[in-house]
Amino acid sequence: ILIQRLIILGTPFVLGLLEITHPIGMMNKTPFQSVVPKVDWWITLHLLQLPLFGLLGIAVLLLVNNLKGLPVMISRIGIAFFLIFYTALDSIMGIAGGVLIRSAKDLSKNIQIFAEKQFNLLLFDPIFGGSTFSLISVLGGGGWLIGIIAAAIALKRAGASLFSVVLLIASGFLFGLAHVPPTGPIGMACFFIAVAMIDPRIWMGEKIS
Repeated sequence: ILIQRLIILGTPFVLGLLEITHPIGMMNKTPFQSVVPKVDWWITLHLLQLPLFGLLGIAVLLLVNNLKGLPVMISRIGIAFFLIFYTALDSIMGIAGGVLIRSAKDLSKNIQIFAEKQFNLLLFDPIFGGSTFSLISVLGGGGWLIGIIAAAIALKRAGASLFSVVLLIASGFLFGLAHVPPTGPIGMACFFIAVAMIDPRIWMGEKIS
């Protein structure tokens, strides 16, 4: 149970802290220009996010692992979509995009213009774009939202407080919308507070008298 609690509590705490430092667009600068000064951290952060996203999905699965009912099944399906598509989105947008920027930032102006167009493609492509409601982002973020809402319902039925359930659902909407500041860190804060409030006996499937 100690390892389970470390995953359930530690993952949103660490991920939330990291997301506070996530580079975001700067006023009067293109996305490419905003990332260039912080490109090394951009790549490092997105490499760190991959295992943390995996552990975050595992955290939700642990919360419902010993519970029963349709919401549990829906939660597992939603989190499976999150694990597959959200990590794929982060790999494309974060790691591939960061490597593209780092490799072009010290080259000629024409090459930088070309690289900027390619980075914009990663941002706004309707299939895999990271800053739009692209197909892959909807499948990943939507999977998180559905997985969390279903988990919250299952935990409420098992005895979790209404307040913790509301916080879980809030984390579903906020983190599902975007993991960058401010929604990402706030979403993880909601998740952390919610699971910290839930008696471990509930997600362990024990009866509470």
